[in-house]
Amino acid sequence: MVTVAREVSGDSPGGVRDEVSPPTLNREGPVFADTTTGDWDFAAASRVLSALDPADRALLARRCVERRYGKGQVVYCEGESADSMLILTAGQLKVSSYSSDGVELLLSMVFPGETVGELGMLSHAPRSATVTATVASEAMTLSRAVVMELMHERPAVAVAMLEHLADMARKTTGFAADLVFLDLSQRVAKFLLAYGRGSSDQIRITQAELASAIGASRQRVNACLQEFQRKGWITLASKSIRLDDVAALSLAVDP
Repeated sequence: MVTVAREVSGDSPGGVRDEVSPPTLNREGPVFADTTTGDWDFAAASRVLSALDPADRALLARRCVERRYGKGQVVYCEGESADSMLILTAGQLKVSSYSSDGVELLLSMVFPGETVGELGMLSHAPRSATVTATVASEAMTLSRAVVMELMHERPAVAVAMLEHLADMARKTTGFAADLVFLDLSQRVAKFLLAYGRGSSDQIRITQAELASAIGASRQRVNACLQEFQRKGWITLASKSIRLDDVAALSLAVDP
């Protein structure tokens, strides 16, 4: 999870901020699906759970609860009790924090195979952010009791979890360095590369969310994206960005 320091200054008249309403708490409950996992071994695709052998992964799958979330549905709400974590198997989630006046701080995006909710679950602290489905999504949920038992019985899982948490800390440090050492166009290009999956891949994100994620105003980010599109590096669409020239974006980050 990447911590973001927001830039709110004179780069637009009056120091305009991008304000959004916090997501409506559509917490009627996810749609529960059959707990079978089909042909795709979701645990093998997870950095943490891939430490298990196939037999253990199959056992674990039987202790998971599969859930489906509609677009815009809140998965976890900041401040609530953290008693589980999930592995995203399909779709996309965003992790955000909101100020009292509705300014969104985008902390990270979550893609299939990635986990979310482990920090609060392991620390017994309330949720530190709100997680929302940006598209229809599916996930496998693991309770704290199951995870703790698994870490006790399989030390490799505990090691993998520690490595995952260390990676999250490195990303936080790296973002702080980017704010100081990279200009806006470099930060935008780096974000697109980090969340893209290669040429012609579509990143589902609004310009306001991207601006929040890299610590800039929406106006400046829009100008940068328009320039990237003019050069043929990306294609802008409604609430999405397609990467057309990954090599050029890479050079923009590290000339």
